[in-house]
Amino acid sequence: MEQLSKYIGNENFILWVFEPNEQLEGWWSQFETDHPEEKRNIQLARKVLLKFRTTKNVLTETEKIRLFSKVLRRIEEKQYSGRTVNRAISLLKYAAVAFLFFAVGALLFYKQNQFNPQFLNATLAEPIPETVAKLIRANGEDILLKESKSVLQYQPDGRLVINKDTLVNGSAINHDLAMNQLIIPFGKTSEVLLSDGTRVYLNAGSRLVYPEHFSGKAREVYLVGEAFFDVKSDKNYPFIVQLDDLRIKVLGTRFNISGYSADNIIETVLEEGRVTVEKNNAGLFDKATELIPDQMASFNKTTHETNLKSVNADTYILWTKGLLQFESTDLSRITKRLERYYNIRFEFRDPLLGGLRISGKLELKEDKDEICERIARTASVKIIKKSDFLYEIIK
Repeated sequence: MEQLSKYIGNENFILWVFEPNEQLEGWWSQFETDHPEEKRNIQLARKVLLKFRTTKNVLTETEKIRLFSKVLRRIEEKQYSGRTVNRAISLLKYAAVAFLFFAVGALLFYKQNQFNPQFLNATLAEPIPETVAKLIRANGEDILLKESKSVLQYQPDGRLVINKDTLVNGSAINHDLAMNQLIIPFGKTSEVLLSDGTRVYLNAGSRLVYPEHFSGKAREVYLVGEAFFDVKSDKNYPFIVQLDDLRIKVLGTRFNISGYSADNIIETVLEEGRVTVEKNNAGLFDKATELIPDQMASFNKTTHETNLKSVNADTYILWTKGLLQFESTDLSRITKRLERYYNIRFEFRDPLLGGLRISGKLELKEDKDEICERIARTASVKIIKKSDFLYEIIK
């Protein structure tokens, strides 16, 4: 796959695929003759680009986001499962290419049936950074966010304020196509004030795809990972959070969603207001689940079933304040959250230790070694530091 990026990122190649003419046909025909070893890569690259075709003239924002989600989920699963081994550079490059193509306004190639190469300035073959947060704008611009917690504010005049003192001009792209992607790796967090006044807290190891300016009948964003939403009320324009399996619809409310690709359960916890949770591609007899404050809807990706139960919502949103609270929670679930927050990894010498249930509260701003000592005392286990990023849990 590593060889595809040089074609998918080539303007002449893309024009040849979507708008062929005699000159382009002749050039690429001669290229294949001169480089027979590249014929397979060329064919594969053409197939990737042709996946972007649609029977409709213009994709709706919902269709754009859902199309992107199918690819992103597979990428996320491969990236997460490979954390303990060296990832192949080819996979990362292909992941970056696919992510940009599907997420940047979901095919900015098309605008009123015309090919639009405006985001080809992006470095498509660049792997997504693992240690630095990143904002990918609709025009292909990359903005690195080096702070442990970044704060982004979209102003009514179209400008973007980053960490209070950095002003960035609005994208020159048509608002309907100006989709941004905020990528927050493990060990980082972010806070985003969207253009409608909605505030989003994005947890470690998460991604948010959203427009610079909302338009249409609904305010829609796409989430992978965990986020807390404080939605600005607008009865005329519902706010929709789209995940790969679910969509959460609200008018004005405060709620938390945990939907990491590596987790089999998607948890939606409501603090204030009302939300409805429904499956994507729901059948005729599938009903949406409505939540009231201090309720959690747990959706199982395998069984496609949703369970509703009463909870203390504060327990699930304290992470936005740098706290982690747990009540009779499996040790394995706690260590998974710590892995994401600190960008570290835990190994259980005995897998059964992961089932130990403990209760307590942690100040996540503390040093990771101090956190491990607290967990060890609470769970009556030993946590051995193997390296700066690896800890082993033994009895």
